[in-house]
Amino acid sequence: MFQNFFITKKLKKISIRGRFAFGVKCIEQYAFEKNIDNKWIYKILETLWEFTNTDRLDIWDEKIEDLNPWNILEEHPDNNPSNYKTLSINEFNELYIFYNSLDKNFIDMIGNVIEIGTGNLYGATGKFSLFSLKPTLEVLRIAKLEIKQIPDIKFFEFSKFSEENGWGNNFSKDKLKNMW
Repeated sequence: MFQNFFITKKLKKISIRGRFAFGVKCIEQYAFEKNIDNKWIYKILETLWEFTNTDRLDIWDEKIEDLNPWNILEEHPDNNPSNYKTLSINEFNELYIFYNSLDKNFIDMIGNVIEIGTGNLYGATGKFSLFSLKPTLEVLRIAKLEIKQIPDIKFFEFSKFSEENGWGNNFSKDKLKNMW
């Protein structure tokens, strides 16, 4: 209980971009440890990393929503491949097959990381962005269950919630290349 309070307190000081980067690093580590080697994981990671270094989050949002496993796997009669503007029908089908080959925890990890980035896109962040904090804590919960080497939160503290109205300054993934 105390450890969760301590981690939550630290995460509240980290920007949305920093929390997002933590989540992406968890996805990368999960894929590494589970030997997930597929063109789609590389496409997803490439698109995810765009978030930390762009001022055009509207364009990023459209691309990432088309890659979101919670959208692709949604079993609803209106969920049609032609609804995905950035994917061909063939790409949608490939992605659907890929996501179906993954376990639920990994799907939820990816979905929650996307939620970290999209939760506050069209609204205010407040004192600490509850809309990005909750999915960050869920990613951490899944990481504790599934991966051996969880990224240390201290590597993301450079991206402060006090910067850019909670979003933090832009940075490239190279900023985190020496974290292991």
